[in-house]
Amino acid sequence: MINWIEEHKLEIASNVEHAWNQRGNGQEIANEKITDMIYLFEQIDCNDEERRQQLCQLYSQKYEYFQDTVLLVQLVEEAVLDAVLKSNTHSVEKLSIFLKENYKNMHDIERSLVKEYEHSYKDAMNMQRIALKELSTPIIPILDKISVLPLVGTIDTTRAKLIIENVLEGVLKHKSEVLLIDITGVPVIDTMVTHHIIQAVKAVKLLGTTCIIVGIRPEIAQTIVSLGIDLDEFMTAGTLQRGVEEALRLTKRKISEV
Repeated sequence: MINWIEEHKLEIASNVEHAWNQRGNGQEIANEKITDMIYLFEQIDCNDEERRQQLCQLYSQKYEYFQDTVLLVQLVEEAVLDAVLKSNTHSVEKLSIFLKENYKNMHDIERSLVKEYEHSYKDAMNMQRIALKELSTPIIPILDKISVLPLVGTIDTTRAKLIIENVLEGVLKHKSEVLLIDITGVPVIDTMVTHHIIQAVKAVKLLGTTCIIVGIRPEIAQTIVSLGIDLDEFMTAGTLQRGVEEALRLTKRKISEV
């Protein structure tokens, strides 16, 4: 099969390019990509499964778009089979044996490539989740023993879990005695969001850290009152500045003018 594809490579490449132009939604295809996919099919007769797997992994990383690459593989497969059927180098009996031996192998290559894309996709999603966890709820130490958790954007159940995890880790890491939870950047405060914030405050209190909820705008205060949410047991401040002042008082410090 390897030698046969090598002999008919130009014909196969030309047929693939023609088929791509008809079915590729008007997108151009690089000759290098066609060559790579044909080379992948040249490994059909190779008994080195690890080598084929390495190539599939390489091409799944080299060519970003899954659908385009899989379509190209299918076009190469069709072009190879078409060239085999049109050639005069096989008798009917040999042709039948040839197709029987190689058809499954060609499909195996396609499946291996799809599998590698699935692995790459899962790895990328895991990396994005890790990045989201690190970036979505950062705890920022602003003074010794005083940190700020700035909340920005919508808080849903998934993000709330990340917030609580990062809060606990951050408080221990920075040895924070006071944590200011700044909700200035949270656009909507409803019962669910307030519940998540209260859960975070309670979790931090278990570590012996005092929480102050800051950034409560007038409209947010009205919403909290209208919803009947009781924040009397929690420390609050209208602005981050007032929250810092209270944090300094709690840690028995103050800002002195020079």
